[in-house]
Amino acid sequence: MNISKIIAAGALATSLAVAQEDAWPTDEQTEEQTTEQADASASSATEAEEADSEAAEPQSEATEATAQAEASEPAPAATEPADTQAAYNDNTYAASAAEAPQKQSTLNGKTGFGIHGDFNYSTLTGLAQDWNMGDETDAPAGFGFDVGLRGRIPLVDYLQFVPEVNFHYAQLVQEDETAERKFTQMDLEIPLMMRATVLDMVYITAGVQITLNLSSDVKFEEEDVEIGGGLGTLDMSFKEDIEQKGFGFGIVFGAGFFIMERLSIDAALVLGLTDVYENKEDDEDAIFIKMDGGKQMTFKAGLGFWFM
Repeated sequence: MNISKIIAAGALATSLAVAQEDAWPTDEQTEEQTTEQADASASSATEAEEADSEAAEPQSEATEATAQAEASEPAPAATEPADTQAAYNDNTYAASAAEAPQKQSTLNGKTGFGIHGDFNYSTLTGLAQDWNMGDETDAPAGFGFDVGLRGRIPLVDYLQFVPEVNFHYAQLVQEDETAERKFTQMDLEIPLMMRATVLDMVYITAGVQITLNLSSDVKFEEEDVEIGGGLGTLDMSFKEDIEQKGFGFGIVFGAGFFIMERLSIDAALVLGLTDVYENKEDDEDAIFIKMDGGKQMTFKAGLGFWFM
């Protein structure tokens, strides 16, 4: 009984040993295959990396060439979106438009004074045309000049009070074929005007003017006056008894522009509202020297300069 158990145990051990020997080659083969596969995978990875490196080298060279070409070209000007550029232009225009009046108002916004000189052309309107024994003639008209001082007092933005004190000289002439009457005037004029800047360096003025007469002279001259009895002719000249009124009043309209910061060109029209010369109704020869209705209109143009 024991012998049979021993024999059975020996047979079992022998079968296990045989089975274990059969299994070892399989395990070794498996490990060898695994090692070969790992080597093959590593080799494939190395080859792939080398291929990628070779493929990347031309690209790197191309990229470097492109970068060098771009670096050698001038950088393009920076551009802005259309909306941003338009807004910038609008703001720039608005700022420049605001700067011009401010620059112009720098002088106008301060109290100052200056001088001016004008040439003038005057005429008497509404004066009776019949004089010199009934001969019809033109209205008296002639040239002269003004010089004076002017001030500037700012009131509000772009509006100033501009008073003036001027010496006015004019000689008006009324003539026919052989006779001539000369009206010589020397006056002190006091225009009181408001001035408004309307466009950049352009301005307009309006106001009233007071005229104080300093000197007046009216002279009548006639040539080739026949002497009775056919004895010949002579030239006659005498001062007429025609007096200018001591006070006059009118309205003034004007305009001008600055050609430099302190230098301007001015023009003005003065319309007299009162008669210039007195009418002597009690004189027997009043019809000869009748001057009623004579109102003076004067056009002036000249230069002005502001000291401050």
